[in-house]
Amino acid sequence: MPKPRRTQQQRRDETRRRLLAATQAALVEHGYAGATTTEVCRRAEVSQGALFKHFASKDELLAATAEQLFANLIDAYRDSMPRLVGVEDRAAAAVQLLWDVFDDARLLAAIELYGAARTDRELAARLAPVAERHGENLRVLARELFPEAAARRPDFDALVSVVVQAIQGATLGSLASGDRRGFAPMLALLTDLVRKTVG
Repeated sequence: MPKPRRTQQQRRDETRRRLLAATQAALVEHGYAGATTTEVCRRAEVSQGALFKHFASKDELLAATAEQLFANLIDAYRDSMPRLVGVEDRAAAAVQLLWDVFDDARLLAAIELYGAARTDRELAARLAPVAERHGENLRVLARELFPEAAARRPDFDALVSVVVQAIQGATLGSLASGDRRGFAPMLALLTDLVRKTVG
């Protein structure tokens, strides 16, 4: 029996999925400079014309890729949350889990885009709402993990921002040093701060 023909929408969705996957792979392997539209189209096996039917510009494609990467990070953290249930030191486990999630080449590729946005105004404008949505997703996740502290402390969201920004900065720092072990004292300090806030 022949397979049913895919609809036009299904074909569009599949092409978009391939373009995003190809962009992600190019960013991880070659960085921002090497993630050219030519390289993306080669990996996705589509034409440049097909790419620009789905994304108005390269910056729009990169922003969509970053949003997908951040969504994957949120999903990975949420999938791991059941491991934190019943853990005696939930604050330490939560900080360590976030640190582990950030140790991912795909996330480093997304962070690299923010560095590139410093001199690319269109990319910066495209990434700004992505970053805002990602920040809110992280705050929602933290409220789910520590509901009592979130209800009790008006500065809870600020604490989440401090922890996330510190870990993002340390992630970038580890790229230069090549050694994540050197950040153990910083993680210990962050963990202590979280304990005092949620305890």
